[in-house]
Amino acid sequence: MRLLKATALLVTAALACACGPEDQPVPGTPSAAASSTAPPASPSAPASGATSSAPPSAPVAAAGSHVSEGMVGANATNPFRIEVRAIERHAGLTVLRMEIMTTATSNAIGDFGYGILPASFARFRLLDPVGRKVYFTLRENDGDGEAFGTRHLPPAGAYPDDFVPSVRYPVEVYFPPLPATAEAVSIVPDMPMGPMTGIPVTDGGAEPAARERDSSEPKAGDTFQWPVVVPNGKIWSGVSDLNELVETPVRSTTQEGDKETIGLRTDVLFAFDEARLSAKAAAVLDDVAEETRRRADPAKPPITIIGHTDDKGDDGYNQTLSVKRARAVQEYLAARLGTDYQYKPEGKGESEPIAKNQKKDGSDNPAGRARNRRVEISYSIKRQGPDVTTTTGPSTDLVRGSTVALAPFRADPGARAAGFTWSFHNQTDQLKVDVLPLYRDGAYVVASFDITKVNKGTFIPVPAPFSGWDHEFSSGSDFGAFILVDPATKARYHPLKMYTEFVENYVPALEEGETGRAYVYYPAPPDDRTSITLEVLNGGAYPGIPIGR
Repeated sequence: MRLLKATALLVTAALACACGPEDQPVPGTPSAAASSTAPPASPSAPASGATSSAPPSAPVAAAGSHVSEGMVGANATNPFRIEVRAIERHAGLTVLRMEIMTTATSNAIGDFGYGILPASFARFRLLDPVGRKVYFTLRENDGDGEAFGTRHLPPAGAYPDDFVPSVRYPVEVYFPPLPATAEAVSIVPDMPMGPMTGIPVTDGGAEPAARERDSSEPKAGDTFQWPVVVPNGKIWSGVSDLNELVETPVRSTTQEGDKETIGLRTDVLFAFDEARLSAKAAAVLDDVAEETRRRADPAKPPITIIGHTDDKGDDGYNQTLSVKRARAVQEYLAARLGTDYQYKPEGKGESEPIAKNQKKDGSDNPAGRARNRRVEISYSIKRQGPDVTTTTGPSTDLVRGSTVALAPFRADPGARAAGFTWSFHNQTDQLKVDVLPLYRDGAYVVASFDITKVNKGTFIPVPAPFSGWDHEFSSGSDFGAFILVDPATKARYHPLKMYTEFVENYVPALEEGETGRAYVYYPAPPDDRTSITLEVLNGGAYPGIPIGR
């Protein structure tokens, strides 16, 4: 019976898009054949925009104060308490030390890993919100095996141990090494519980060592040691750059690792059906030229300029028009930037839309078409050298905040700021969504939601209830229907992406009255914004959501 229950829960979790990074290793940090003494692959250099000097420190909480409670697994019936004891930086890896216990009154399944019967703690992830990277647990076998570290296993059994109520379980999990500039990081679990921000990173501590399982069985009040497996053999090491998208009525800015893409609406640059730049295009392109001069690396050519159209008209005509528009933009930029840069203009016609040209009912979608009519300028971002220091302070960007501070640790984001009811499965499921205050965490903001099943019956989150297709970039997010909008600039902030996944958790299966905590990270709006609007696809807009520090 236990096997059937565990398998059912994991199938539900997989269908809810709670897939792990082992489904495809993160590029730039390949699996490495290593002995137990060899370090895993080191993370690549910090993404552009990271400060090369030490980041501002989050307040260091007293020992024992980094405690969070929430649900674990594919449903909301497995409550746990997690106390973070330390995040330690070692020469070849990072160690996360925790103490975990269930707050249930009976034995609980601890679904902290991936796979059919997970015994490890792979669903924990570390986010460096200043260095702008996510670190995944070190794994076996190219990422498709268990995570190294503690494993809740019986002496010789095939099934993972349950968690016994009132028993404390020390747990350690291993990650790739953090850079010396990371003074604090956030834990962003792939589970229906909130993130744990502002956890200090300390140097040193006890070196990882293999441990045997305690010989006796756990009893209420015990501290019980499960076996610990240190990294050995073939080690999968996953580190992902963070990718973001911010749109305005004139342009969009997408950062994907060391690549930046500026998307300009062609309606701003050209008259209808024309490839000659309009009079108002000069001001827009002058700003782009200056930004490109500051940020593009001429040593990593080319600057790519790609024209796109919507799907009205003949395919061949659209292709020709997109090429002509790309060349017009290239000629203007080249005249402003000079001979230090190389360019590659091309056209894609209507073949790569980023929004829907038609609505779900088949009617025309003018807003989507306007997004698809664009010229994209892409380049490699200049890297900060080791001898270059930068300072962080209030941002002068009209739509993007700077990295002003790491979030302090907080167990809860605060009281409800807004709410609505979401109908799902042809109105048979009613979900009450409580929108909680946002707060800044380094270069990002965290949005949190309490999701409660209102009516009777079991809610199965297949497909994910808040997925949406507002833009191709965020179409794969479990919370793609939730977009942050700045009413002053009309800038739209999409969920934060890490490779093919997002910095978010998932909605679990829920029974009537049960609640799951959801969260998703977004790019931060300007530093002086203290509130923002939450726009819900086909569900209205909710202004004045507070943004805390």
